Amino acid sequence: MHRRLLIALTLLLAGCGGATAPPTTVPAPTTSELGGTSSTTVGTVAEATTSTTGGLEPTTGAPATTTTVTGGAATIQIDEIVFAGGPYLIISNRGTGVGSTSGYWICQFPSYYELPAVELQPGEKLAVPLGTDPVPELAGVVVTVDVSEPLGVISPLDGELGLYSANMFNSPDAIEAYVEWGTTGHARSNVAVAAGIWQEGGFIEVPAEALAIVSQVFPALGPDDWFAEIGG
Repeated sequence: MHRRLLIALTLLLAGCGGATAPPTTVPAPTTSELGGTSSTTVGTVAEATTSTTGGLEPTTGAPATTTTVTGGAATIQIDEIVFAGGPYLIISNRGTGVGSTSGYWICQFPSYYELPAVELQPGEKLAVPLGTDPVPELAGVVVTVDVSEPLGVISPLDGELGLYSANMFNSPDAIEAYVEWGTTGHARSNVAVAAGIWQEGGFIEVPAEALAIVSQVFPALGPDDWFAEIGG
């Protein structure tokens, strides 16, 4: 009996000591969120490559884009009238869109001429000779045009100059810019007043030694918006 009990106890101890449960492995994924959408990556790592400049080139990414602002309205205006030397006019595009001088006219009654077509980006300037003398090279001016004929004598003592978008010189709808100096009541003064681009009875007082008259603000609507540039 003792022999049977000893054998049974031996078998029981052998069964308990030899049984081993197999290990359980559960991979732990890494979760990343991009823009609110979850994605899971298990066991992968993105690598970066070194460029020739020593920087890092990402393996993925959206291509670079360039935004171009288009649209807006062009505003062709008179900026400056230079008397000294060969007289000339500075015209600029004060608007936010690309413009052209195509169809524009310069008027100093009773003389007129049509400007050549010149494309002006916002802020660009154009030089226009008012006589037969050439215009000097000017900083900030993109182009100097040739004209078919001079307007006549441009005097710092007395005169007017109008810029029209069509050859309708009595029309307030066609006049775009205007300035008069020395006296008031020139031939196109009433047209500019009717268009709301010049002050009635206003004129710029210009000393005989003045080199030019220059607009100070935009839009220039009267003599207070201009000043006479005096030489040293």
